[in-house]
Parts: sequence; C-alpha cells; structure tokens
Amino acid sequence: MSFASIKTEQLADFADRLRSFGKSTGEAGLVAAADNLAGATGRDRDQLSTDLMRIYRDSASNEAFSLLYELNNEGVLRLIFHHLRRSFYAVDAADVLQEVFFNIYRYPFKFKPDRPSAFRNWTHSIIRNTVLKHSRRAQRNHAVSLSTSVEKEQRDELPLELEDAGAASPLDSTAEREAHEDLVGAWMLYLHYYLHAYRCLTPREKRALYLVEVDGLPYKEAAAELKVRVENLKMMIFRARRKIHTIMKRQFTTGQNALDRRTVAGAVRRNARTEGRG
Repeated sequence: MSFASIKTEQLADFADRLRSFGKSTGEAGLVAAADNLAGATGRDRDQLSTDLMRIYRDSASNEAFSLLYELNNEGVLRLIFHHLRRSFYAVDAADVLQEVFFNIYRYPFKFKPDRPSAFRNWTHSIIRNTVLKHSRRAQRNHAVSLSTSVEKEQRDELPLELEDAGAASPLDSTAEREAHEDLVGAWMLYLHYYLHAYRCLTPREKRALYLVEVDGLPYKEAAAELKVRVENLKMMIFRARRKIHTIMKRQFTTGQNALDRRTVAGAVRRNARTEGRG
C-alpha cells in the first residue's frame, strides 16, 4: 500500500492534520511521520498505518480512522483489482473496498500491532477473504441460459397467466381419491365388526341401545319405553357398549394376527423357493 491517494497538493494538508492529531494524542511517532511525510519509505508508511490502526483500536477515534482511510484506500483498491483479475464473474471493486474498510472499522480488536507491517499484513488477509466472498456470491447469482435467441423470443411472446394456487394438480386429485377409498374401506370394515358385535347382544340390550343411539331418546323416555328405572337403563347401555368394544377389539386383534401369520408364511415360502433354486 502506498500514499498514491494523497496528491501533492493534498500532502501538506494531510501532514498538518496528522501532526495536529499526533500532538493532541501525545503520539510523538505521528508528529515525526508528519514532518518526514514527503520522503517516507515503504517501511515508514507501514509503521504509520500500524500506529494509526493501533490508536483507533485503543481509542475508537474517528480522526484516526479517517487518516488511516485516506492513507490506504488507493493501495487497498489496487490490491482488490489485482485479486479480481482472477475472478471469472463481474464483481464491483467499490463494493469490496467498502466492505474491507467496514470490517476494519468493525473489528479493530482483532488487530495486533506487533510489527511495523502488521496493518498491511492484516489488511491483505481481509482483502483476500472479502474478494473471495464477493466472487462466490457473484458465481451463485450468475445464471447461464442454454436456450437460443429464437427460443427466447418465442417464449417471451407467450401470454403469461397467473398460477391458480387453489387449483388441484392431477397428483393431488389422485392422492385425494386414494385417501377417500382407503377411508371408505376402513369404515366398511369397522361397520362390519360393529354389526357382528351388535348381533351378539341380547334383544333387550339391542333395544336399549337402539332407542338411545339411533332414535336419540333421553334416558328417561327410553327407560319408560323399556319399563325400567333410569339407573338400570344406564347400566344396561354401559354393559352393551363395553360388550361391543370387547368383541370388536378381539376381532381387530384376530385379524391383525392372521395378517401377520400370512405375512410370515409368505416370507418363509419365498425364502424356501430361493434356497431351492440355489
């Protein structure tokens, strides 16, 4: 990095600001650098940048950061262009420059002024990582069209219609129909087992259950119809429902066990046939 951003006519003004800032902060090194600014070597420039960065890290001084930026922005920009020459995709160097100095401004606590070239080395690392980040982002955002210009023109001429988000696709219709068929089959099986269990009830239990669950009569009216007390009717309904539940549970369990046995038997037969061929 160099002082290329500081033109000859601006050099005196920069030196005055640097000298004034050095005196106000008690930094004798900044005052000496301001006095020898015109004939400074590369090592002197590195030391000045490192000193300004150290002061900014310790005091968060806006003037220190401003001097640091004016001193190094052109050098940073040239280095950014150098790295971007290897990038296949277009990246705005100004955006990279802005993010580089934003990172310097935001993370000063990561800076270690252990040598004169500390700022230059640290900034090189920030530049390299930032350029790589922007290059990868540009690569992700880049899309290559494989269609010809004629195909593109024909596609552009097609009328555009808004997609109906509420319309069902053929796949949705098929899935809904299959789900409906499965539901109907399950209910038919359930009703079949219920009918079997209902037939196992006594005539009196069937009549009581019919009056309460089908006709929807209150317990008092159903009890009067059957000529029993309400308490007895409730017990009768409870026993009938429990009997149906027990019978249906046994039927479902038996059916599942039979299905499991058929599945195992089928697997055994397939294995036997496979071993026989071997």
